[in-house]
Amino acid sequence: MDIAVVGRGWWHKACVAAGHEPLELPSPAPPEANPYSADLPARLEAGRKWQSLLQDRRPEVILDNGGTGLAFVEGPGGTQDLKLFHEKIGAVLVSHFVDPLVTVFQGMPFGAVWQCLRTPTWIKCVWDHAQAIELEQMGVPNVVHLPMAALDQPYCTEPLGEPTVPGAASFVGGQNTSYFAEGNTVPTPNLLPGTLAQAVQAELGEVTFFDVFYNLYRLRTPPALCEEVSAAASKAVEYFNAKLFYNATRCIRQRDRFAIFLKRQLGDDFHLIGRRWDTAYALDCREPFASDAEYLAHFREVPININLVNGNAETALNMRHFEITAAGGFLLCYHQAEIERYFSVGHECETFRNEQELLEKIRHYLAHPEKRREIALAGQRRTLREHLYSHRLKTILETVRRATAPAPAPPPTPSDLIAAKAQPAGSKHRSLTAD
Repeated sequence: MDIAVVGRGWWHKACVAAGHEPLELPSPAPPEANPYSADLPARLEAGRKWQSLLQDRRPEVILDNGGTGLAFVEGPGGTQDLKLFHEKIGAVLVSHFVDPLVTVFQGMPFGAVWQCLRTPTWIKCVWDHAQAIELEQMGVPNVVHLPMAALDQPYCTEPLGEPTVPGAASFVGGQNTSYFAEGNTVPTPNLLPGTLAQAVQAELGEVTFFDVFYNLYRLRTPPALCEEVSAAASKAVEYFNAKLFYNATRCIRQRDRFAIFLKRQLGDDFHLIGRRWDTAYALDCREPFASDAEYLAHFREVPININLVNGNAETALNMRHFEITAAGGFLLCYHQAEIERYFSVGHECETFRNEQELLEKIRHYLAHPEKRREIALAGQRRTLREHLYSHRLKTILETVRRATAPAPAPPPTPSDLIAAKAQPAGSKHRSLTAD
């Protein structure tokens, strides 16, 4: 299958690893800009550039991260008659969303985005299972759950040696929410849906925000595919805005609280590597690694790698679950709902659900280094066998094949069979209705 890839990120490497020669398309956003900032004129200009690049090649699939493959070309009516670029060339667009829709299409009018999302030739792959179901139930067609993975590249597969970084554990990642920053005011009505969702989850477990907002409390009615585009888009924006406080509280629930806790409990024995922890919580931290090589090497050098997911995830694993294990490091992570789909907990990684369990497991695995090395090695083997982006690419291409396969002919009805038997050899089949 001929593939074009927007940008030169992990999908480009995945294609090469899987034996494809992808055509690289430049991102609609300028090189140094936020890739999510591309507006309508930029996506129209991208369509013009891509047309010139595809003079002698017609890819069957355009693959991107975060919807950067959404581009346009002019129809007969000029700029007032825009067509989707991928449909113009007869390709299927596949986007992998690892951030919310309102984040990745910052430069686009959301009504236009919502209209484009309705096209059946655009497959939307969403990293978080709860968010995939959310979009599907909001009337978006061709939504697929596609988890994150590790990059296709060489990894050291030797068993772990003695840790070379002094201390007990580390967390690599920035402090991601400013929602609770001093001076940041939020309208009170925006607090209710998220507060309700957190309260319900405290009793009922992994109930999603969508369930609380639309099904349990019926705060609004969800958008539907049959609904007029502007009305449906307005409902979607209202929903995503209501979810912002919920996302911020989840960032505290499954990320920030544990970084604060470990720094207070372990002090210098806990390494916090990432920006804004000092300004947000007055925690000692260091700058991110200068290179990918240093970043991956660290996971093998520290005894225990803590992984915490940001607030955008309800159920999913982030990329670092797969990066730590691919590198061969020992992974101890907050127990996300999807973890047991991808790893055998206690054999290929370890998890915790609260502060007490976190501290107990750090102490346990520091005292049992052989078990820690055994789990790290098993986790690496699992990731390199099943959780690289080239593995996810196979899922994507299978999805595209199913989506573009011609519909099978319906089985013949009894009346069809009777008519066929009665038909003289060599004659054309006649309709059973009057001519």
